[in-house]
This record gives sequence, structure tokens and C-alpha cells, in this order.
Amino acid sequence: MFRTDAVPCDGTVGDMILISPLDRGEFDPEPQGSASLWVCIKSSWEPEGMHAVWARVAFDGVAQCDFGPAPTPPQNRPELTRG
Repeated sequence: MFRTDAVPCDGTVGDMILISPLDRGEFDPEPQGSASLWVCIKSSWEPEGMHAVWARVAFDGVAQCDFGPAPTPPQNRPELTRG
């Protein structure tokens, strides 16, 4: 979604969107980039007027084709637990 800083009201769990305050093809002057990736974690429900809930994906590394291999994922995160 271009030229926006808002996520949509509608969504289904698992939907992903990329939002950017820039227009399609516009140069991004920010050193880290202005776009962000979002995942729908709670679906909208029209009968009750409930809007979707979106979570931003926090990236732990960036890569560029001419700077060597992409960084390996960190291995020092806490183990996942149930509940």
C-alpha cells in the first residue's frame, strides 16, 4: 500500500501487507528504508464491526546483493514455550 501510514480495517489472519509513506517508484531517502511489513493477527468481523488487528514484523538483519552473504539468523533467542 503506497502513500499511507495506516493499516487497513479489513483483514484475515495470515494476510500480509507492506505499507510505505512513499509513492510507487519514488526514491526513499531514509538510510533504513521507510516501508514496513505487517501481518494480520486477528481477523476483522463485519457483523460486529470489529476491525482487523495487525502486527509489524521486526527485522533483525538487512542485506544488499553487493555486500556478501545475508546475515545468519541469531541463535541466542529464548526457546519458545507453550502458553
